[in-house]
Amino acid sequence: MVFPTENNQNLSHLRGDRQVLLCISNCQEILAIRKLLLEAFGYEVLSADDPESIDSLMDQPVDIIILDYRAAGTNGELLAIKTKILHPLIPILMLVDDPATVPESVAKLAHGVIRRDYSPVTLLEEIARIIHMDRGYSTNALTARRLA
Repeated sequence: MVFPTENNQNLSHLRGDRQVLLCISNCQEILAIRKLLLEAFGYEVLSADDPESIDSLMDQPVDIIILDYRAAGTNGELLAIKTKILHPLIPILMLVDDPATVPESVAKLAHGVIRRDYSPVTLLEEIARIIHMDRGYSTNALTARRLA
């Protein structure tokens, strides 16, 4: 899979600078595709397909956690709460079926909420927005941005 980012000025602002992303989902195929996309744009990607493997990955520096809220066999809300307790400064990008159905208490845990059926550009734009926003996580964590 080739992504023409070097020759496309419109996508150059979406390139990562080796930031480390932790992707959490129970579907290995989705994780593999997401990893290929994000690595093609210059991100380093760690992935976890079960809650137990997350703890070992969290020992490494992580810039953003991309969390599939409704992954079968996991509870996105509990994972987000656990992450915020253990690592309160790591922003969470939550992938959901419908942002309108996510409880406000859960949305407040995330720095971004996007639909699970995102376009690759939407995912990259939201990651770039989170990375480049003011690093005042303690205040931004309470104002999650909902995207349709």
